Amino acid sequence: MDDSQEKIKKKSIQIAEKFRQTIRSEQMDFWLLLSIILLVGMGTMMVFSASSAAAYRLSTSSSAYTILTKQILFAVGGTIIMLIIANWGDYKLLSRFSIPLYVVSIILLILVLLIGSVYNNAKRWLNIGVEFQPSEVFKIALIFFLAYVFSRPGLAFKAQRLMGLVIYFVPAVLGLLLIAAQPHMSCVVICLFVLGVMMIMGKVRMPTYIALIILAGLFVLGLILITKYFPNVFDSDKFSLTYIVDRIKLFFDKESSGEVDNYQIEQSLYAIGSGGLFGRGFGQGVQKYMYLPEPYNDFIFSILAEELGFVGVTIVICLFALFIFRGYKIAVNAPDRLGSLLATGITSLIAIQVIMNLAVVSKSMPVTGISLPLFSYGGTSLVILMAAMGVLLNISKQSHYNKF
Repeated sequence: MDDSQEKIKKKSIQIAEKFRQTIRSEQMDFWLLLSIILLVGMGTMMVFSASSAAAYRLSTSSSAYTILTKQILFAVGGTIIMLIIANWGDYKLLSRFSIPLYVVSIILLILVLLIGSVYNNAKRWLNIGVEFQPSEVFKIALIFFLAYVFSRPGLAFKAQRLMGLVIYFVPAVLGLLLIAAQPHMSCVVICLFVLGVMMIMGKVRMPTYIALIILAGLFVLGLILITKYFPNVFDSDKFSLTYIVDRIKLFFDKESSGEVDNYQIEQSLYAIGSGGLFGRGFGQGVQKYMYLPEPYNDFIFSILAEELGFVGVTIVICLFALFIFRGYKIAVNAPDRLGSLLATGITSLIAIQVIMNLAVVSKSMPVTGISLPLFSYGGTSLVILMAAMGVLLNISKQSHYNKF
């Protein structure tokens, strides 16, 4: 009788544990989802405050809600897409579209150079009924492409060695060159960092790194020689790559306060410095009134610091830290190599953009056009990133670890 009771007890424990594991594996990561919702919510709130003056000036109806309305539509649409992807079957099915997605992103980048719209001497936008930046599509396509390659044993074996230069570096470099031609060098830098992270996760061998460094060095040398002997190639009336060198010089030149880029960063520092502990109060900022360029996009963090102070800044940084921590935890506990690579790539993309944006607005690196992910105004970036968040949540549903 005692043996039968012991067997029943053990069987009950096994059933209960299996039930807990089933529930745990079918639920999204709560803390990741919470951080996403709070970041998008606070971002939408700050977009309204930072854009109200510009919207009133630019709107034909003199409305301060024009930009806010668009951002809410993007946020709601992105959230719906995120939830659909998070609950749609298995993320492994999405890997089948890795190659087609990458090919489509390359085609879109080519179309940008052919028929793209020009703003601020840059050809980064494509209008096909809806205006968007194909470079944002390429970031996610690159992650899916590399995750697909490194998760396939046959491809991974070759990609880890010198053959990888042909298998995946050549397609990746093609996309980076097309983006550099726009020019959009900040996106190139972000993609290079993501490429580096994915290479480390893919266990690429040292000879491949050395070969890549040599090729990169030759490429940079070629650009220098072309710039020196054929200056008109990169210094035309419409597009110029010489602005990169100019911005680096301005970053180290303390006497060039009259320059446009330095004016922008000076106004950013004024906004951050005037915030104090609790800030001026939501909606009470001054720099957004035509003092600080791009107050609701690249420099929205400066407006946040001015209006919500050190407390608001700390909350936002902690939310991003929570997101990054949970993202990498999902990568560690992913059920397979594909999920681990996808989670690492998506989380690293957000982490790199956050670090670079905060470095720019605080004058820790030269000014470059990098938005704050899930926070800044922008339909393309927000919707695509929310779709990527859906993939991350989908991976978390199939991972076995404590999500609460």
